[in-house]
Amino acid sequence: MSDINSEDYFLSFKEIFNEALLRDLSIFCLLFILVVAQLWDNILLLLFPIVTFTFSLFFRTINTNKWRIEFRNEIVVYNPLGLEKRHANRLAFSTFIQLILLYWLGAESLYNPHVVDDYFIYFNIFFIFIYSFGFFWIFTDLWKFSKIEIDIKLNNLHNKDTIQSTNLNNILSYLKIRIVKFISLINILNLLILNIINLLSITLIQNNLIPDIDYYLPGTGSEGSEPITISFITYIILIVSPTLSAILLVFTYRNINYINKDKLNEILKPLPKNIQIKIIENLKALSNKIKDQLKIE
Repeated sequence: MSDINSEDYFLSFKEIFNEALLRDLSIFCLLFILVVAQLWDNILLLLFPIVTFTFSLFFRTINTNKWRIEFRNEIVVYNPLGLEKRHANRLAFSTFIQLILLYWLGAESLYNPHVVDDYFIYFNIFFIFIYSFGFFWIFTDLWKFSKIEIDIKLNNLHNKDTIQSTNLNNILSYLKIRIVKFISLINILNLLILNIINLLSITLIQNNLIPDIDYYLPGTGSEGSEPITISFITYIILIVSPTLSAILLVFTYRNINYINKDKLNEILKPLPKNIQIKIIENLKALSNKIKDQLKIE
């Protein structure tokens, strides 16, 4: 563990919150306060950006403190969940779009309530798409960056002959093609099915073929406006996208943390003994699962 940049096990408030995280929090709080100030009686639609932003904060916090599991000389590159910064940015973008849409909907219900009756169908379709697409987006290039890589820099080695005979860029663990196809298929089906079901439920409600739920907006009742109607499917969509994403992320993490010991031995063989020991120690420090696999080392 001596190669880890920090030996502290507990993070201070200052260490957790960097500029990027505070920026996201500030924008979210500002937009969320503007929406809440419109006095929404029903918080269902407000839960969508909250759930999305929670995932964004999760990735942002990991990215902010990732230097704690990085090693001097960058011998081992550890990205079990891909590029956390990119995931956080994408989910934050989705969150802010959702909040802007909610603010527009609330404002229109207060000042132009009859407009809401005409355009809520389009709002519903676009809002659910933005929500589900945010979770879909983080998996589009996950396979490119989820890996454990042993990156031997020239200044890590002292034997020049060894340098010439060594592959300086070795990927120890990555998502196999069948796993990438499986995750991609589930991800695409999730996006398509949820949005198709949402569209079908809107159509069925418009034709009074399924029961609906009255949803009161901040301006409901002004100028004789009626509450909008939504489907119980909305609750399912709220839960399914983040739940499935969490399951796929855990699945990815577990697969990345399985290393091929034959490949590892192949990488280590031409390296000096001190570099081999350092790599093994670094790998053991990453996770208990890797440590268990290397117990015999």
